[in-house]
Amino acid sequence: MTHHVAVVGGGVGGLATALALARAGHRVTVLERDPLPVPTTADDAFATERRGAPQSHQTHGFLARLQVELRERFPDIWRDLLAAGCTTMAPAAHLQAEPGDEQLTVLIARRTTLDWVLRRAVFAQSGAEVRTGVTVTGLVAQPSGAGGHAAGPPTVTGVRVADGGVVEADLVVVAGGRRSQLPGWLAEIGAPVREEVVESGLMYLSRWYRFPEGPQSLTDPKLGGDLGFVKYLGVPGDGDTLSVTLAVPTRDRELRTALADEGRFDLACRLLPGPDGFFADGPREALSGVMPMGGLINRIRRFVDDDGRPAVLGLHAVGDAHTCTNPLYGRGCTLAVVQAGLLADALAEHPGSDAGAATARATAYEAACAREVEPWYHSALELDRSGADPASGSPDSAQGKAMAAVFAAAATDPVIGRALARLWNLLITPAEMAADAEAMARMAEVMAHPDDYPPPPRGGPTREALLEALAHPEEAHHA
Repeated sequence: MTHHVAVVGGGVGGLATALALARAGHRVTVLERDPLPVPTTADDAFATERRGAPQSHQTHGFLARLQVELRERFPDIWRDLLAAGCTTMAPAAHLQAEPGDEQLTVLIARRTTLDWVLRRAVFAQSGAEVRTGVTVTGLVAQPSGAGGHAAGPPTVTGVRVADGGVVEADLVVVAGGRRSQLPGWLAEIGAPVREEVVESGLMYLSRWYRFPEGPQSLTDPKLGGDLGFVKYLGVPGDGDTLSVTLAVPTRDRELRTALADEGRFDLACRLLPGPDGFFADGPREALSGVMPMGGLINRIRRFVDDDGRPAVLGLHAVGDAHTCTNPLYGRGCTLAVVQAGLLADALAEHPGSDAGAATARATAYEAACAREVEPWYHSALELDRSGADPASGSPDSAQGKAMAAVFAAAATDPVIGRALARLWNLLITPAEMAADAEAMARMAEVMAHPDDYPPPPRGGPTREALLEALAHPEEAHHA
């Protein structure tokens, strides 16, 4: 059965959903408030600003689960990304290759390049229409019990737009990102959703550079760490580019202010172990200024009650409009594409237009999200609470010391190494790793003898030393 689907939002989640549903034979209308030009090159795409998606120029990690999803569901998108100059890299390159390791590769790309390739595909896709400059202001719905039927959740039948018009649809998908107004829209039609929000306590500062040697010169797809007062991450992109992100506590105004200066940001990159390797041969050509990003949260919205009954019919959320995690872990785009596929699967399994099919579809989709997405929300909370790089451990914590030993052992133990690589790349959930008897036995042995697996030296300046260097950049440059 063919449906008309209105997709609110033209980011990664919205575009992937539009492609998946249009290719399944549905008629799809994407509603995006920003202009969505289709530049001719990846560099032109990088130079294009999107007011509604300022995070698109921040550092993004594209985990192995993303390349698996693209290869399986959108093989043409995967080919187009490689043709555009994107590459892959093995996150466990230190391990001797084994069958199945082809899954353990991450995509080296800029977020703007991924957006660009997806956008071109949607614009060319039969059955898909993209309407830009359209701001959605609310939902149109039939109230519960409408038409004399038994009372139940309201059914969404379209969206209201800023010019006063209505876009009718059999199904509405909200993919408007973490700033989506979806909770307010749902409250207006009598379908409030439960929401849990936990602040990460961090803000980011990122800058892009030209990296002439290209990602092929690296042995790790990311170089970073955590000194407690600053987390840092350097990630190569397509087109010989590199981004570095420094994450600092929101309460540390002194450090935030210092790092917002371009020269001091560059100096900090030279002083932090990991990013310093990118600057070993001297300054890099800067492709952007220092770009701040705040409001970083972990959030999950529940569209069904504890018994699995939907709060609303005819509407689904994808990406950060549904679940968002601290961007430091690089999961957002990957999970959005996963959800696009899960929604396409639920619609294929329950294609009807009656309330029974809509209920079954909502129940199936949310159950799939609980299985495939929600574990990463809880994982992000645990990582945020730990407050440090688990590979570094804490000398004051027996648990931290044991976990650091496991990460140290992963460098030489292929069973532990692959289990952790699959976990970090969302190929297995924490529960699935816990069910791996061999991996868990190896980890238990390591944790029982942590002194046999000392973590590598942490290194790096103290907060006071970094602030002192940033306060006297000329002296640090000549040191």
